[in-house]
Amino acid sequence: MKSPLTPKWHLAALFFCVTPVLATPQRLFFSPTATDPAITIFTNNHFAVTDPDVPVRGKLMVFLPGTGGVPFVYTTFVENAASLGFHSLGLMYPNGESINELCRTHDPTNPDAAANARLEVIDGTDRVPYLSVDRPNSIENRLVKALQYLHSRFPARGWGQFLFGGNILWEKIAVCGHSQGGGHAAFLGKIRLIDRSVNFCATDWWSYGGRPYNWLSQPSVTSVANGFMMAHHRDEQLGFPGAQTTATTLDLTRYGAYVNAEASADATFGGRHFLSTNLEPKRGSNGSYHGAAVTDLDTPLLPDGTPVLKPAWDYMLLHVTPPVALHRTTSELTVTFSPGTLEQSTDVQSWHPLTTATSPYVRSTVNLPPAEFFRLQMP
Repeated sequence: MKSPLTPKWHLAALFFCVTPVLATPQRLFFSPTATDPAITIFTNNHFAVTDPDVPVRGKLMVFLPGTGGVPFVYTTFVENAASLGFHSLGLMYPNGESINELCRTHDPTNPDAAANARLEVIDGTDRVPYLSVDRPNSIENRLVKALQYLHSRFPARGWGQFLFGGNILWEKIAVCGHSQGGGHAAFLGKIRLIDRSVNFCATDWWSYGGRPYNWLSQPSVTSVANGFMMAHHRDEQLGFPGAQTTATTLDLTRYGAYVNAEASADATFGGRHFLSTNLEPKRGSNGSYHGAAVTDLDTPLLPDGTPVLKPAWDYMLLHVTPPVALHRTTSELTVTFSPGTLEQSTDVQSWHPLTTATSPYVRSTVNLPPAEFFRLQMP
């Protein structure tokens, strides 16, 4: 008698391997005339980028090109800002002629000429006869209309959060720029409360007076703690001595002298607000040192395509400066501090104002008390 057949079970298992699909950054080139038909000059495309794979910061990075430049020349920096969580926008604006050259030619003895010219480009109010920028073609109107256009096309992407009632919420905006655009970034920090300004290779130099134009030394609406500058040691247009004078006049050197970005082993760059580079342009010796800090054509890349200066770019966009910072070596104690009165104590009970101290405040470590504390009395 045959035994009953023992059933044999064959188990077939179907496994679904779910691999997350990373969304690519959302990029858009679009004409200023598509945002406002009243914009009739300098109509090369704006460039907008968001990266859905990173947490959003609720901040907008606006990049302003240099003289004769267009946003297409600065896509690497704009895309890098998006990779950090910024809504990122390269903005086209009237930049056909150098502000410095115009002022030197048409109003050479006026120490406020550069401020007047920049204001006309920014808000479109007629101030100088050698520029013709009306309100529709101004930086402010272009920015408003670009944000409204992006919000209307992509309402879920958050572009509208940087406007309120048609007005720019400057406090949510990091304004960056190269050359002429860098000057606009620094100038906007003077007249608007912005999140921060980042200036690449720019100054306004009053040749008649042999010094920077007045606006660079005037009080700033945006705290100097939110201003940053980068310059090239061999800049054929700006010149490094001029960059150093500019950084000092903007009060950025209160956080210390410049530090070379690519040579620094410190990811925080010592808390400096004036960074330098001495890199060769990507194109080699025939390239532009003036553009090596930020332009697509000139800024050098690592073998994997990462910009060599990415750590410095990220730092200038993200660094939060403490009101008071201490750095000690075997011989010196250095205190850097934001505008205000530095106060010192050895017991955190009695405080003594150092009314003549300027930042950076440097003292010898010889005969230091067992404990020493510093605080800042804000103005």
